[in-house]
Amino acid sequence: MTLITVNLTQAFDMFVSSLAKHNTDPIVLDEIYQEKLAKLNQYMGVLTKLAVAGMEEQISPLLSTLLQEWAIKEAVELLLRYPGYSFNPADPGLQRSFWAKLGRQHQALSSELLLHLQQAKETRAQVQEERSKNWQSIAARTFENQQSQQQHWVQYQQQLNQQWFQGQRDMFNQFQQANQQWANTALTGVQQAQLGMQQWYGFAASTQANVANMLTGTE
Repeated sequence: MTLITVNLTQAFDMFVSSLAKHNTDPIVLDEIYQEKLAKLNQYMGVLTKLAVAGMEEQISPLLSTLLQEWAIKEAVELLLRYPGYSFNPADPGLQRSFWAKLGRQHQALSSELLLHLQQAKETRAQVQEERSKNWQSIAARTFENQQSQQQHWVQYQQQLNQQWFQGQRDMFNQFQQANQQWANTALTGVQQAQLGMQQWYGFAASTQANVANMLTGTE
């Protein structure tokens, strides 16, 4: 698309009616001319903002209004350029000349606005791409953080398990040592008891022998 669709007939009608009814007083015409220039600048500024914002559907109605104001400005400019001259709005040559100029103006404004629209689309696409990259980067960092947290958790669990097993092993070793000490103590006790019994038996045997000797002597 190289042109923004507008109703050019309305602009043509404004040109013709302006030539037919405007006062030929140069002061009045100049005031009207300056007013139309200000409006054209204002409308073009709004159209540019609409194009930059990507509001394409709002451009066509305002562009149609701008071209109507431009047609009035063209009629007033002719009256100022040729003071006292009586223009015939129905002149075919004049109409053809205006239609050609209107077409060029329509093309120039459409091209400028379409360029703004295209630049706005490219900018939005670039912003969207950057946002997508940022989201992908955030998602990747989030995944990496989750992976890191999971690894830390696994390592923590492994450390806890190792500490638990080490604690169980230490307790088992302590229990084994305690059992061994108890067994050694019990064995020592048994040995001491056996030694004591042997000593007692020896003492008893010695006493019995002494008694027997004494009895023999007495006899």
